[in-house]
Amino acid sequence: MQTQTHLKRALTLYPTTAIVIGSVVGSGIFVVPVSMAQQLGSAPLMLLVWVVTGVITLMGAMTQCELAGQMPRTGGLYEYFREIYGEKTSFLYGWANFMIAGSGAIAAIAIIFAKYFGEFVTLPHLSEAWEKIPWHLPFLGDIFPFANMGGKTIAGVIIIILTYINIRGVKLGAMLQSISTTSKVIALLLVTGVAFIAGSHIGSFANWSGITDAGASLSGWTLIGAIGTAITGAFWAYDGWGNVAYIGGEVKDPAKTLPRAMILGTVIFISLYVIINLAYLYILPIGKLATVPDDRLASEMVTAVIGGAGGALVAGLIMLSTFDTTNSSILTNARVYYAMAKDKVFSSSAGSVHPKFQTPYMALTIQGLWALILLFSGSFGLILDMYVFVNWVLYVLMALGVFIMRKREPNRERPFKVPGYPIVPGIFVIFATLYVVVTLVKDINGYSEGTQSIISSVTGLALVLAGLPFYYFWKNKFKVERLEDNETK
Repeated sequence: MQTQTHLKRALTLYPTTAIVIGSVVGSGIFVVPVSMAQQLGSAPLMLLVWVVTGVITLMGAMTQCELAGQMPRTGGLYEYFREIYGEKTSFLYGWANFMIAGSGAIAAIAIIFAKYFGEFVTLPHLSEAWEKIPWHLPFLGDIFPFANMGGKTIAGVIIIILTYINIRGVKLGAMLQSISTTSKVIALLLVTGVAFIAGSHIGSFANWSGITDAGASLSGWTLIGAIGTAITGAFWAYDGWGNVAYIGGEVKDPAKTLPRAMILGTVIFISLYVIINLAYLYILPIGKLATVPDDRLASEMVTAVIGGAGGALVAGLIMLSTFDTTNSSILTNARVYYAMAKDKVFSSSAGSVHPKFQTPYMALTIQGLWALILLFSGSFGLILDMYVFVNWVLYVLMALGVFIMRKREPNRERPFKVPGYPIVPGIFVIFATLYVVVTLVKDINGYSEGTQSIISSVTGLALVLAGLPFYYFWKNKFKVERLEDNETK
């Protein structure tokens, strides 16, 4: 029997779409609306931010779909950047994903699962003296590796279990994804249904036009600043829509399936977010919403409707949601490191395919180990502060890549062409660039005013560029190995 050394195309439209939705709908929708209500003080403006950022997100997804249709390969954006900008740029993308975006997100989402697991089971912890022992990381700040050990243990177990499931087969991981994402979407729709139907005696459609005194007083640059901050939160909640492209090498008929899944999944999660926010505001006026603890928003809404059981119901829903998102993050991100290893710019072991399960089992294992290190060290929180900024720098490069490829290879077959070219990708590039610039300026101002200990955006970029020595190490290591092989022959 011949041993399989390549990944198998096994995923159809449904699980691929589930991965898109599952990668996005995690914990953000349960916490971001509170901060947005505090910043804006206006229900119409809050809803407008969700819609506008949703439209921009859809533009970005459609823009990436054009590249996904042309290059439906394992690794997604890593592969696009390699062809468009060259190997160093693509490596830095993959390095950023490994160090910051992918592994950090896995740890952060798993710890949120553990937090709500603690609503049902009392988790052990070390003494207060131990939990407060800090470790200082240069340029980053203090971390507390001994804090919340019970929660970290639960989160670590979830990461290990889901990594093992995904090693056992992409179809198994995708089947779990399909089941958990479908269950999550149904549960979220049921919760919003409860708000509108069972909560009709306390809810009011008039709340959708509510404005607090603080919101009414916003104007000029203060208003622009508040909108900019709210947009940052919305983009964080929407982020993850492009992760499905990482598994392009395992999707059936990828040139058609990937664009369809990305657009369908994006439309679904945008619609879901808007509906949920309408439900929040229907039950909780904007002034009340702004005073709710940010980790108790959904509980507050459901409890107001059905009483004390609402808290447990929502805790279970958030556990389901974060479990689902953790799985999608583990499934997709490991494919980037697999692709890097194949190009000899990452540990060569990460390019290994399991002979029986046909999965990148070593890439999954390495990713899991690094996520556990970030989790138990407590450093993932600091790293994720840089996550959104770095991601949007990369989104700018992605969208510009569509223009570059159109000019460089005008006759290349494009199974999917972004609608409204060049306007749609152009708007996305302009908006994403403005977002990056505004975030950078805000970070610098925050540092100069003493409200931030570091400039997160600059530090994030520095962490990405710090990968260059590793790039040269792996490249030189491969050259030496190749020379030794030739001499042996």
